[in-house]
Amino acid sequence: MSSPPILGDFADLARGYAARYPARHALRLRLEELTLDVRSNSQAVADDLRGYFESFVEADAAGPADLEFLLLEAPVEEPPVALQVKPHAPGKRADKERFADVPGGGRVVRKQATGMLFLFGAAANAPNIAADSAANIGPNIAVGPCAQNRNQLVNFLCARYMERRLAQGWMLGHAAGVARPGQDGKGLALCGFAGMGKSTLALHLVARGLDFVSNDRVLVEPASPALGDVVPGRLRGPVLHGIPKHPRLNPGTALGNPALAALLAPALEKALPEAARSAYAGLASGALRAVEDKFDAAIEACFGPDRFRLAAPLAGVVVLNWRHGGGAVRAQRVDLAERLDLLEALRKPPGLFYLPGAIAGRARLTAEQCLEALSGVPALELCGGSDFEAAALVCEEFLGA
Repeated sequence: MSSPPILGDFADLARGYAARYPARHALRLRLEELTLDVRSNSQAVADDLRGYFESFVEADAAGPADLEFLLLEAPVEEPPVALQVKPHAPGKRADKERFADVPGGGRVVRKQATGMLFLFGAAANAPNIAADSAANIGPNIAVGPCAQNRNQLVNFLCARYMERRLAQGWMLGHAAGVARPGQDGKGLALCGFAGMGKSTLALHLVARGLDFVSNDRVLVEPASPALGDVVPGRLRGPVLHGIPKHPRLNPGTALGNPALAALLAPALEKALPEAARSAYAGLASGALRAVEDKFDAAIEACFGPDRFRLAAPLAGVVVLNWRHGGGAVRAQRVDLAERLDLLEALRKPPGLFYLPGAIAGRARLTAEQCLEALSGVPALELCGGSDFEAAALVCEEFLGA
């Protein structure tokens, strides 16, 4: 392990990493009206992310970006400050992440399994940060074996982007998102408790012609009657917004759903060796559902071009509350204000990659604030048995022809 820079405040720490690992390989992403500059000292890391974010890469980068990132390929090293263990929820792996807040408004997070270090602070979201200059405060920084941990890099970029949106007063939701094609095509947020299959249902709907909006996290911009007048071209709320992350699936999603098998086959073949695919294909359905061997399914590679968008008018919320072997699917309209148990499937508290001070007083985190953001949005509960094709038909009818 190499030694980290000597800790002063957050600015000193960031400058130290920027000086040690000049990052001269770059790409720019455009996520709606915001831009993200991503720089790395590794050409391989920059090229890999350029392919992953292909739908959102901006060819001609001009002017300062709204968010900046340094992704530094480096040996695993000790953190620059003593870290504390993140409290874990029941059922979650203990000691998955450790963190510390450092003077100057910054935070350090370490992923225990990979040794990746992530550094970010309130000042890290300021523009005009020279990527190869140790004289400037560093941006959001990842240090470690980046090339081996693309998913953690993607999650880091998305989390820091979402914090920016939460600071605008948007709501964070634990859901997938789909929408009717077309600029004004309306969207659905698909939520459910762990293991209910919200991503699988989203892909069934995309296979039936809907656009993909988001996989596991959504943002809801509350209604604002004057929004279209204040910001020309912007949708009036409530608006469903996504993040630029492709579905990360288990083999059972591809092998256990005939409607998806052919579409997801190229991604599965790219990610898993033939021996593993054959072994999984021979499993009984119950055993196949239990397999954890994640792979990325790039939306446009699987479903065709122009199928991934980041915003749609929010037409409804669908809550999956079913179980395997529970009989026929049953759908019923619900009022989330009277079914707070279902609202909890959608609510998602910020994690370690959000600075409390950056979103204090603006993010919609309480149940009351979430209900306010969803004011006027109808909700549908799907219960009974898990039948994705039947559920897709129900969702299309709910969304409106």
